[in-house]
Amino acid sequence: MGYSTVDVDVRDSIGWIYMNRPEKYNAMNKTMLRELISAVDDVEGNPNAKVLVLSGRGKAFSAGIDLSELASAKDPDEAGRLFQSLASLFRRLLNVEKPLIVAVNGDAFGGGAELLWVGDAVVIAEGARISWAEARWGLLPPALSTIGLLALSPVRASYLAMTSTIISAREALEIGLASHVTPPEKLGETVASIARAFIENSPQALRAIKRIKRSIVMTYMLELGISELERLSRTISALNAARAFVEKRRPSYEW
Repeated sequence: MGYSTVDVDVRDSIGWIYMNRPEKYNAMNKTMLRELISAVDDVEGNPNAKVLVLSGRGKAFSAGIDLSELASAKDPDEAGRLFQSLASLFRRLLNVEKPLIVAVNGDAFGGGAELLWVGDAVVIAEGARISWAEARWGLLPPALSTIGLLALSPVRASYLAMTSTIISAREALEIGLASHVTPPEKLGETVASIARAFIENSPQALRAIKRIKRSIVMTYMLELGISELERLSRTISALNAARAFVEKRRPSYEW
């Protein structure tokens, strides 16, 4: 199947899925979100792909949701549908039964940083920056605001979500968000090594482990985060903030 915003490469038992809008820092628009779900379906169904890898082409992993597309929404409901598509991608990735590696080749911001939570292993290239900037644009990061409370600590998760602070690859490793940090030129080699470690083990056992993880992660807590994100995305405040982004100015808010 041909894609316009996604690149797929199956080699050496690994199915690579690349976000491929490098000129937009792999910002996710409706087309990319739809194509990513289709690519996951295709690669997971390919018997030659025993492990899936999600990565990005170019200098960035992903800048998150394409705020220019959000800014062009005709009404709040259209804006909400964009985030419903993001939630659908998140759920699809969590339902992948084969091992899933997130290979962060560059900066991951907003929804791009949220994608790190779906990995069974997360490899980050040195020099990559991670930030959840949703609150700056009138939104929230549903995974950091929920799973992060347990995985990182309530204080660390709320601080990262509420300040849009940028952390380094090494900091992501230290707080447990990443499993590996590697020089950029060794990203593929590191991913291949992790994939071999997965493949050496029982696929039935791996699926059982993932089933337990999924049952814990896809709880009311995460669904609450998703529903809050969709609610905020339908507000005039979020639309105005997206338009401020397009106009290269900082949004302002009334307290």
